[in-house]
Amino acid sequence: MKKLVYSLLSGLAVLGLARPAAQAQQMPAQRQCATMEVLAAQLAADPSYGARLQAIDQQASVYAKQKAANPTQRTSSDIIVTIPVVVHVLYNTTAQNISDAQVQSQIDVLNADFHRKNADLSKVPAAFTSLIGDAGVQFVLAKRDPNGNATTGIVHKSTTATSFDSSDKMKFSSSGGDDAWPAASYLNLWSCNLGGGLLGYAQFPGGAAATDGVAILYSAFGNGGSAVAPYNLGRTATHEVGHWLNLRHIWGDARCGNDQVGDTPTQQTSNYGCPTFPHVTCSNGASGDMFMNYMDYTDDGCMQMFSSGQGDRMDALFATGGSRASLLSSQGGLAPGTSPTPTPTPTTPTYCASQGTAASQYIDYVKLGSISRTSGNDGGYYNGTALSTSVATGSSQTISFSAGFANKASTVYFDVYADWNQDGSFDDAGETLVAAAGSSSKTTRSATFAVPATAMAGTTRLRVVMSTSSATTSCGTYSAGETEDYTLTVTGGATARLGTPSDHYTIYPNPATDMLTIERPASADASLPLRVHVYDLRGAEVADLPLTNDQLRVSTLRQGVYLLTVSDGTTTSHQRFVKQ
Repeated sequence: MKKLVYSLLSGLAVLGLARPAAQAQQMPAQRQCATMEVLAAQLAADPSYGARLQAIDQQASVYAKQKAANPTQRTSSDIIVTIPVVVHVLYNTTAQNISDAQVQSQIDVLNADFHRKNADLSKVPAAFTSLIGDAGVQFVLAKRDPNGNATTGIVHKSTTATSFDSSDKMKFSSSGGDDAWPAASYLNLWSCNLGGGLLGYAQFPGGAAATDGVAILYSAFGNGGSAVAPYNLGRTATHEVGHWLNLRHIWGDARCGNDQVGDTPTQQTSNYGCPTFPHVTCSNGASGDMFMNYMDYTDDGCMQMFSSGQGDRMDALFATGGSRASLLSSQGGLAPGTSPTPTPTPTTPTYCASQGTAASQYIDYVKLGSISRTSGNDGGYYNGTALSTSVATGSSQTISFSAGFANKASTVYFDVYADWNQDGSFDDAGETLVAAAGSSSKTTRSATFAVPATAMAGTTRLRVVMSTSSATTSCGTYSAGETEDYTLTVTGGATARLGTPSDHYTIYPNPATDMLTIERPASADASLPLRVHVYDLRGAEVADLPLTNDQLRVSTLRQGVYLLTVSDGTTTSHQRFVKQ
């Protein structure tokens, strides 16, 4: 894979960044996006922007690796962030003054495409369906302007400019455009007459706030209506907002280039129109190019998906330290006088990461009920949560396990955990099932454990940890060994209580800057001590947050969104909060 060198992009600026402004609107024969040309000009004007982009890309890479080490499955209802949008409709003719309904149709397309709910998703070839991603990003027209006043999120403005090019003039009132709303709180979209055959362009994260956002040709804005085929399904905005969320063109803007996403096939160059599957280039295998990806150049009707890796790259912007994390606390999507809706309770807890770093010792066999897996070295961690077995409360179970060694056998220790109360941790009483003595034997060992009568019914996590140290716990990174996670389905127990109205723990203020107060429900026993766990969106637990009198000090956290688990041993609640 080729490393992107931002300084080299500055040379692209001479390739005609400020495209001639056409006098009459005409649909391009092929999709054209000026995002990379705009980036090249910005890098030439501000060399420090390259360092900022590299830092943003490094954070995205780290996020993706940590997500892979501690994967979580997003449900169809999970939303990481809701982004307030303001649409600046610039018009010189009646046709260019697109309707509010046309604007709303574009918002609807964005919400479907970024949340894998588009009606044409079934057109994705079977070879790529397992890679379809969900960014968990939601868009809403702004209801509150920067001054706190009510707004529709749509600004219609007449201009004397007959057309605009990619020099950002539509983003300034002084040059016939309309000034951007604060980039920290809004996504700015400009609908206007773009000349030079352009459909649109975007600004990557880390650039100047005054020009942050996306410009789109008015006749390619929205779904149907005034939009003109073959760019009449709203996918120009999907493509450009993908850039705004740090996605590259899928061919990496080079021959067989690198788009910095691991699960998209390398491809020779951009595809146009509607290619026939498979279209093989760059020796990329039988399935060929992922030309139906939104970040290619195909027609709107032939774009249907982001990949999972692209979804993770976008999500990284809203994780701790992410370049667009400020949008998590934006009030722009709320009508004046209203407060944020409490974050819905997650349906599943988030678990801490656990992984060995050396490759000489590994788990080569685990069996419990219908879980039976023989394996080689998995690089320190194996996510086997797709494998499950049922256990009944009060029953006795036998688990078998053995170690493998790449070289000479050494003494290893096995520990097995189960999260019986489904609170996202393994440190409650009775949740350590096995603490096997050290052994250098390769033979299979077995141990028995009892499923507590108090175990909550439903699915929960089983964790098997093998390491060369007896001090290794259920969480964290250790020097030698391996962790494997599986799923248990508990039957016969009480249903897990995840914050129903009568036993819901309330947290406030949210967003928080210093102290987060945890208010117990009326049904809770005030004498029971609280156990609190805080995780970032990668699933990594945040340690050393003092809890005093049901108040959690969060001042040391970086800005971003976090997951909070609160338990008193009988009731468990999972909530999200935003650290400002």
